[in-house]
Amino acid sequence: MIQSVKRTFDILEYIAKNGNMVRLNDIAQALDLNKTTVHNFLDSLKQLGYLEQDDLSPRYQITPKLQCLYAPDISSAKLKKELRPVLENITAATKESSYLAIQMGAFYRHELKCEPNRAVKISLKMGKPYEMTKTAIGKVFLTYSAYLQANQIKYHGKEHFSGMLQEIKAIEDSGYALDVQQYDQDLNCVAVPLFYQRKIIAVICVSGPSYRFQKPQFAEAIRIINDALKDLSKYTTCLPA
Repeated sequence: MIQSVKRTFDILEYIAKNGNMVRLNDIAQALDLNKTTVHNFLDSLKQLGYLEQDDLSPRYQITPKLQCLYAPDISSAKLKKELRPVLENITAATKESSYLAIQMGAFYRHELKCEPNRAVKISLKMGKPYEMTKTAIGKVFLTYSAYLQANQIKYHGKEHFSGMLQEIKAIEDSGYALDVQQYDQDLNCVAVPLFYQRKIIAVICVSGPSYRFQKPQFAEAIRIINDALKDLSKYTTCLPA
């Protein structure tokens, strides 16, 4: 076991379990550590934004940033079980294909799909990893992940990625992303984020042939998605304030 990793989490656990307003001396005594050692750990965690010091006393407390390490307490199986009827309702109302996608690091995959009973429809592969920048689903995941954005900037260069950053800002403002013949010239798509416990856990999208699924249908699809989620209030398509 790497001792520095263990000590980091020992310190964080002690602070969290003992009032979240503790002194350096208390930590050192409780964990049987040298004060200088504890100070170095506290200082590093403070610089990283996971700790802050009280304005009125030399005490340390955990910041809300630590919440980014909490995984939402919902399994993939439960998510698919609850969202399957939602996709069925969306497809019934839009008469187009609907998808539920989850993120896998720098890629995503479709976990669920529901297709309309039409001769011409969009049918994308399940289980296939898709990259982020050329699809509506990927753009939504990019919008809510500073890490993905940083990786794309590192890979493509900031100048090349500047247009995407502008699009990301527009997605933040509007709450949805579009793919208009970008991934495939025969396909258009509108996608919205799905939040649970203030974290994006999936993306819901509607895809249709580009000749019939266009701007008026995008707006209607967004309305239908939000309406289909009304009975599942724990999920939202916008980040709670």
